[in-house]
Amino acid sequence: MDLLSEILTAAAWKTDILARRSMYQAWGLRFPCEKSGGFHLLSQGSCFVRFQGKCIPLEKGDILFIAKGFNHELVSSPNHKALNIERFNEIVSKNSKSLGAPITTFVSVRYEIPETTQHPFFLELPDHILIRSGEIPSHHPLHTTLILISQEIDLDIGSDLILQRLTDILLYYVIRHWLETHPSFSPGWRSAFKDEKILAALEAVHKKPAYSWTLENLARTIGISRASLANRFRDVLGFTPMDYLSRLRIEKGRSLIQDQDTTLEEVARIVGYSSAFAFSKAFKRIHGFSPRSEDPQRVKNVS
Repeated sequence: MDLLSEILTAAAWKTDILARRSMYQAWGLRFPCEKSGGFHLLSQGSCFVRFQGKCIPLEKGDILFIAKGFNHELVSSPNHKALNIERFNEIVSKNSKSLGAPITTFVSVRYEIPETTQHPFFLELPDHILIRSGEIPSHHPLHTTLILISQEIDLDIGSDLILQRLTDILLYYVIRHWLETHPSFSPGWRSAFKDEKILAALEAVHKKPAYSWTLENLARTIGISRASLANRFRDVLGFTPMDYLSRLRIEKGRSLIQDQDTTLEEVARIVGYSSAFAFSKAFKRIHGFSPRSEDPQRVKNVS
């Protein structure tokens, strides 16, 4: 699994289809999304998104990804009133199919973000990512994914499960497209994804976090000197490979504690620590409290 896939999988964002509708008259929806992210995808027609004093037009094939939750509205025209998403059925009942062809067809997806530590990569994402249909080449995987999503929406009886899986795929391609089209020349995760050696080192430790990695054998694995690996890692990410490995093991261990009925001894062994004591000591050094006393609210965005 590549590094971006690993990060997105570990984030454990839960997909929820908020809306998948064709609208036949003027309409407006308000999305209270202070603590969640999501997508809006247009497969037919156009609309506008209002947020933070802005009003941006959306056309067929456009993708709007809300990377960091904020309240926003989708409306058929810039000045149209928006109702809360909870009243969506009321709006749909007023947009009867007997009125002819729909003016807009769209799907809205929410990602519920767990109240736990998120990978620091997410801190570098902008509040939102807008990809215009004209930016997407016909041979690009984004284009293929959008076609599949549009087909599911147009079926009316299309599966929410299929849409959830397709939007998870879309999430990957949207972020990858953003990384490719918004290179950074400053230290950070965007730069790490562009450095082949750092990326290789990160993928190696993600693939085998419990392995007895040292700076020497990690450098040997990716074909670089110890000093060069340490310096490049520190210059781009601000910490050493072994620091990152420790945090990676702790976060994987924390997920095991939350999701499975496992003992600390078992967790420690799975993620590469010699004992429950060693794991607990490392956990407390990073988070400030022991693993069994963890309060999800307390550790939100610790990274």
